[in-house]
Amino acid sequence: MRKIVILPILCSLMFANELELLQEDKKELRKIDKEIIEKKYEASKDEWIGKINLNSSLGKEHDFTYNTTGDMTRSLGLSFSQSIFESGGIEYSIEYARKQLKSDLIAWENQNIALIQAIYETLLAIKKLKLQIEQSDYSLKNKDIELILKRIQYEAGRVDIIELNNAIMSKNNQQKENISLKNSLKEKEYELSKYTSLKSNQIEIIDFEVVDKEKFLKDNLNIRYENSKVELLDISYKQLKSTYLQKVTLNTNANYRDNQNEDDRQTGSVSLNMTMPIFDITKDSKLEKSKLEVLKQKVNVKDMQNELEYEYEQILTQINSYDEYEKTISENLKLYEDLITANQSSNAAGMSADYDLEILQNTQKINQYDLQINDINRKLQYTKIYFKTKANI
Repeated sequence: MRKIVILPILCSLMFANELELLQEDKKELRKIDKEIIEKKYEASKDEWIGKINLNSSLGKEHDFTYNTTGDMTRSLGLSFSQSIFESGGIEYSIEYARKQLKSDLIAWENQNIALIQAIYETLLAIKKLKLQIEQSDYSLKNKDIELILKRIQYEAGRVDIIELNNAIMSKNNQQKENISLKNSLKEKEYELSKYTSLKSNQIEIIDFEVVDKEKFLKDNLNIRYENSKVELLDISYKQLKSTYLQKVTLNTNANYRDNQNEDDRQTGSVSLNMTMPIFDITKDSKLEKSKLEVLKQKVNVKDMQNELEYEYEQILTQINSYDEYEKTISENLKLYEDLITANQSSNAAGMSADYDLEILQNTQKINQYDLQINDINRKLQYTKIYFKTKANI
């Protein structure tokens, strides 16, 4: 069976390759989105280059005072205007296009990673539900035994109908839980099919290495994107400042004019124009607003870093809780191992019932499943760190 492996190294190459996990339509959409970003950059970086315009006209003049009509006139012309100096504005325009490309690609990659994370978490949820279903089967076996024992005790007059009814209801509730878990499994498998055409058993998950706090904050995907917005706003501010400084433009045109009763005439011109705004009542407020937007975004990054630091500590606290759960479950398993050993001896000597041993063995199995489910819960917490961190930026 062909298997796709989700690797633990988070890098551009890894996620580019793992887009192969996606359905063909989703994969094609991701590729088209990237092409759109690249074409947008190609257009933006050359936007400062002037355009060549073609102008043509055909017409007649009529003088209503003398009631005379002039000759038919035809003209054709080419014109070109190119800004050759904008006090840094041209360079800022090109740089803005580059920064926009960087920001768009970060956003694009973050969307890819979000898709991979959704697949990863869905796979873990499927694995967890399968374990819970198997675990529930052992719980149901114990409920069956409890009901049998309660019925025997009720028929012997040792318990009342309430206890027997509680045992029946307990078994029914366990059966309902089984059904609910199986339905949840089907829903998660359907959810996985929205992302990939592969089945859950065709994708192998390898554990990720621990990401330390410093790396989590430094290489965080959201921080990378927000920092790119700082760079964009800073360039935008510099662009705006340049619009209030000197600007030199080269203008050229060539014209051909043809009249019915006159000789053809060809004309052309070349000129350099220098412009500079000397008064704009809105200048200071516009510049100040643009500068404040840069400052606000920088503060926003710091605020986000503080929130991420708190989030990281919360995740670690939860992971530590699962580590403590694991110790408790392991201790319970050791206790059940001792009880089973002792019960097997007494059972062999005819001192205890077979049901006692079976209940202990089933409960031991239930705890073993608890151990595996606890490990999945821990992995789900780790995804909150792994998929928010970008290596090799």
